[in-house]
Amino acid sequence: MSVSVQEAAERLELNPGRVRRLVSQGLIEGQKIGGRWLVDEAAISERLEASARPGRPLSPRSAWGLLWAADNRPMPWLAPRERSRARQRARLWPLDEWSWACRHRAVAYKLRAHPSMLQPLLADPRVARGGASVRQLAVDLLALGDAELYVRQADAPTVIDEYALIPSQQPNVVLRVPPGDLWLFDNGEAPWPVVVVDLLDARDDRSVRAANDLARRMRAR
Repeated sequence: MSVSVQEAAERLELNPGRVRRLVSQGLIEGQKIGGRWLVDEAAISERLEASARPGRPLSPRSAWGLLWAADNRPMPWLAPRERSRARQRARLWPLDEWSWACRHRAVAYKLRAHPSMLQPLLADPRVARGGASVRQLAVDLLALGDAELYVRQADAPTVIDEYALIPSQQPNVVLRVPPGDLWLFDNGEAPWPVVVVDLLDARDDRSVRAANDLARRMRAR
């Protein structure tokens, strides 16, 4: 699977010109089709993984491995050695590492919806609730008038269009889009490690406290 230079640049934290040069020099696998450079997604993951260590971002595959391992969920997309490493990270890495380590788990879009569209959007079967929008985990944080959601890469453009979501400096919707082959949700709610990372991403004191409280409760089960 290939992605645009712009998406590759965002995930690698490089400017697009640098990504084009890396591809043209054969340092990242990609190809030019119709005058447009496309970057191999596996090559992006490998480059991210090569530099990953505690305190540094993981590749999307490894980030989701950490989050699924923390909830003792199966990780069929990882090789056995990678699964063992994911379990070790989930067990040993401090919670305040998780947000930074998992920052490449999804591309986050900060958007604004008309207030009348929020409840229908939250109820849409194509999305999974995350962050303070979850209902089943009793997160100690109210998110009235906001929506934190995950959506499949293939569904994102349609959802954005149908609900007239627009980029905004005052968003009331955070829409997170994982890589196409890493849609792992089996229902409309994100599991607790994902919610914890979503809350940590907000960085405000109330969200961080809620994240730590949720993690403490879930680990004590």
